This record gives sequence, C-alpha cells and structure tokens, in this order.
Amino acid sequence: MKTRAPFWLLIIVMIFTAFQAGFAQASKPAASAQPTAPASSQQAPAPSQPAAPSGSPQPAASQTTEGKKPITFSARSVQGVLAKGKENTILTGSVKITTGSLVITADRVELSGEDYVNVVCSGNVVANDSEKGFSLVAEKLNYQRDSEIGIAQGKVAVNDTKNNTVINAEWVRFDQKQSIFEAAVSVLVLKEDMSIRAEYAHYNRDTEEIRLHGGAVAITETGQLQGDTITASSDWSNLQISGEVSGNITSKEKTATQ
Repeated sequence: MKTRAPFWLLIIVMIFTAFQAGFAQASKPAASAQPTAPASSQQAPAPSQPAAPSGSPQPAASQTTEGKKPITFSARSVQGVLAKGKENTILTGSVKITTGSLVITADRVELSGEDYVNVVCSGNVVANDSEKGFSLVAEKLNYQRDSEIGIAQGKVAVNDTKNNTVINAEWVRFDQKQSIFEAAVSVLVLKEDMSIRAEYAHYNRDTEEIRLHGGAVAITETGQLQGDTITASSDWSNLQISGEVSGNITSKEKTATQ
C-alpha cells in the first residue's frame, strides 16, 4: 500500500497538469481576439469628419463679398441702423458718398438696403465720375449701386466731358454700365455751336448717337431746323429730321450785312 500511494498521486498530478495546459490553449483565442479592439478604436474618429462641412460655407461667403464696390461716406450728422440686412442710415450736412469711381455730394443722403445698395440724395446734389468722364447736378438723385443706374430730378444738368456735350432737363436717367442717358421734359442739348430742344432725348455716350423727339428744334449758326424727330451720330455734322419738317437758313452774306 505504501508503494501504490505515490503512483496515484502521480496520476492526479498528471491529470491536473494536462487540465491546466488545455485551459491555457483554450484561453489563447480569447487573447488573440484582443488585437481587434484597436480596429474599433481606429474607427472611432470617423464621427469627427462632419466638422469639415461646417467650415465649407466660408468660401461661398467670401465669394459673395468679392466683386462688390465698397462705399464710404462722411457727413456732419449720422443716424440710423447698421445691422446686417437692415441697413438704414440718414446722413445730413455736407454729405459725401464714394462708391466705385462715382463721388456724390448732397445736403441729405439716405442709405438703405443690404450693403447700402439704395442711395437717395436731395439738396444741391452733385455726382461726378472722373473715370468715365461725366458730372451731374440736380435737386434729387436716386442711385442704385448694384445696377449703377441713377435717376435725377429737378433742373438736371449733365456735363459729358468726354464728348463735350451738355444736357439740361427736368428728369434724367443714366446707366453707367451701358453709357446711356435718357432725358425728359424741357430737354436742351448743347454741343459745340449747336443746340437742340425737345421733350425727350436718348443719348449713347460711347457712340455719340442721339435721338430727340417731341417738337425737336435744332439751332446752328446757319439756321434753324424743326421736326418731330431729330437724330444724329458721331460728331452731329449730319442731322436727320423727320415728320413735319420746317426751318430756315441764314446765309453768311445776309449775316454780314446785318
């Protein structure tokens, strides 16, 4: 009996050792599964990617700002709202507005609309564009900065320095982009030694073409011509008159006798 006891003890030790080895092998797959955890941790930053679209509108906003002509103004008194999209400012006393190449002075100016697109002037209004070669004097002026179109009223006088032409009227609409002037009511156009009166005139500063109608009368050194419509181009040396044409011509000899 003393010789058998160690034998059974050896068997028990062997069985226990084999069990530990099997348990260790069974636990190895679970340990090998641990490397998969970093893979999930690598995917964790993915939700941070939507942060990029939040900054994407910034280039579009900068594009809307680009290309707009800046506006500067000064006056003795300023009052109004400067909030974006609700701009409404009233300037009084020696007002000066500069937008692009156009400089406007007046007694009172109201700026309104987004980016002050609407410029309403009154009192001793003077608009001067030295770059495009014209100036304007009026009692009132409503100017749109986006379209560069202005409407002047009340004893308007336009001086086209580029073409040596003057236009006087009660109402004038000018388009800076198209270089077009329209005048109405008591229109008087002066160019060199010629003057033309009418009720309406359409004038292209680029081509110097002009069309007047409504009792149009052209007066030159050699006489007077009248018709429903008077048109001219270039240097106005060749007038075209249509509709109920009449006139008189004064010869140089008769003028000398007088």
